[in-house]
Amino acid sequence: MQFNLKSTLTKADTKDKYIFWDIDGTLAPYRFNNHVGDPEGTNSGMSLKEIEDGIFLERKPSKHMQKVIEECDAKENIIMSHCINEKEKEDKEKWLDIYYPSITKRVFPIYENESKADTILEYCKSHNISLDEVIFVDDVITILREAEKKGINAWHISSFLDWDY
Repeated sequence: MQFNLKSTLTKADTKDKYIFWDIDGTLAPYRFNNHVGDPEGTNSGMSLKEIEDGIFLERKPSKHMQKVIEECDAKENIIMSHCINEKEKEDKEKWLDIYYPSITKRVFPIYENESKADTILEYCKSHNISLDEVIFVDDVITILREAEKKGINAWHISSFLDWDY
């Protein structure tokens, strides 16, 4: 039996691909106000009050991931992120304009119960993109597992930790 033990992506793997990037835990650390989970029970990591107060705009980006995106030579980088409400979406847009201005394609399923995999499939179908040309990067295993089951080349953010610039 032959195993494919590839655990990292290289520039050759990302060249000329459509790469869908998650934000929370992928392009930015996943921690707010000294917690990783909202004490009020939302799934976004931030409380509704923190969202309304604009805490997302206080986050700093991953400098490592900024460099990866700069170097990956993708055909197109696309943001794929859940938002709990319109305010979070607006703040993520502003944040991206500051820290990832080169990524202008952004897909925000507003509700967290919307499937990222299904949204990617719909996006690819409407833009005539073959799944062979797609990479999806996220930090949540259940989301990645669903994407793989639906034929999307899914990678955990840890696959970029040893990225060779």
